[in-house]
Amino acid sequence: MPSASVITLPPVPERSLGCMEIRGGNRAAHERLRLPGLEVWVHSQPFGGQEQGGDVHSLSSCGTGRISRLVLADVSGHGSEVASFARGLRRLMARFVNHLDQTRFVQELNQDLARSESGRFATSVAMTYFSPNRRLDLCNAGHPRPLLRRTATGAWSPLRAEKPTEGIANLPLGVLAPTRYEEFGLQLERGDLVLAYTDAVIESCGGDGAMLGEEGLLRIVAGLGAVSDERIVDAILEAIAAGDAARPLDDDLTIILVRCTAGREQKSFAARTLAGVRFVGILLRALVPIGERPPIPWPELSAPNILGPFWRKAALSWRGPRRSAAKAAP
Repeated sequence: MPSASVITLPPVPERSLGCMEIRGGNRAAHERLRLPGLEVWVHSQPFGGQEQGGDVHSLSSCGTGRISRLVLADVSGHGSEVASFARGLRRLMARFVNHLDQTRFVQELNQDLARSESGRFATSVAMTYFSPNRRLDLCNAGHPRPLLRRTATGAWSPLRAEKPTEGIANLPLGVLAPTRYEEFGLQLERGDLVLAYTDAVIESCGGDGAMLGEEGLLRIVAGLGAVSDERIVDAILEAIAAGDAARPLDDDLTIILVRCTAGREQKSFAARTLAGVRFVGILLRALVPIGERPPIPWPELSAPNILGPFWRKAALSWRGPRRSAAKAAP
């Protein structure tokens, strides 16, 4: 990759993610997306200006517009092998787009990698946001810890599990299957920020030539002061460029910034009707024994998911996989 000074791009118009829409991949991206209750800024730059890189990201919104899923993965290798992983991730995102519990999704993603003959592995962080109760569930598979900024205090801290579900922590995907990974969750408030990134960010060098690390990234974001949320990603890139200008970054770089807007809990009736029509179309295409069949996005059979669109109490009963909690790390 060229020096980080060339990867700060101008702002782009925001767009909304439609019901059961999947977006992402392993190509360069610089965009602002609106999901149910969230705003998301994505910056991804493959190493050396290549068309495709080893960082893969994917975002989805469910059929009712209440469940948003965000995945960021750093895959070993480059080129066609990573593109294959990106396609597999997209199919799984489509298959589980209407699932509130992300446990099976992560397990399937891990098994797909473990079963492949390529020997690839990937670090990954998966996040599922449920807008009715503003709960964000996270699963970290050997990936750098996301950072959290509470709007009430303005302070940034790494996220870690306080009471995780039972499972393996900090093991990359594709190493061991079957595996249940630790998950934890937290409730977001309007204006809270979550920052996810790949290791190129913390492996860049500071002004003294030392590797930035998590502590260095915390110093950068803590020093942003009055920088608007819209400028945070660019400001981080500029800070990396200032410290790393003498030595070009040598890896793919991706940053995803999530802001809780605590907005409307679900899409309009028209949008949900269109999602229903889309679901029927997918089902019909899956029944045709010609060509590649699309994954069918069956909904998860749980009270918060099925009854939630019609009964608010059922939606608010969601407490995450095996009831868990999260807090900022010291």
